[in-house]
Amino acid sequence: MTDAEKLITLKVLLEDGSGYMPTDETLNTYLTMAANEILSWRYQLVGGIPSGVVDVPLDYENVQIFAVLQGWTHAGAEGELHHHENGVIRVFQYTDMIDYIHKNVLQIARVGSVV
Repeated sequence: MTDAEKLITLKVLLEDGSGYMPTDETLNTYLTMAANEILSWRYQLVGGIPSGVVDVPLDYENVQIFAVLQGWTHAGAEGELHHHENGVIRVFQYTDMIDYIHKNVLQIARVGSVV
């Protein structure tokens, strides 16, 4: 899936009928951050991202999109971390996106010695 296709998919999933949609720049930033976290997490145990790896593996493209949804939908208004209204307390954290990635992306590990 191309970056443009990911953006379109994300916009379809974010559409709630209110007419409000984050800017393409904002959504692309979230997609980039999710991609960087997926690659960093996946290759952390083998010494980092191999030089030839520049894109999220196909198996994890949906994880990238849904991680952005987690991060966006859990972000508070104007960057707030806590919101209290009518006795309901909501806590928003950027780590929601990272936690989603860590729960859905398998890390690569080496077994034995490397020759």
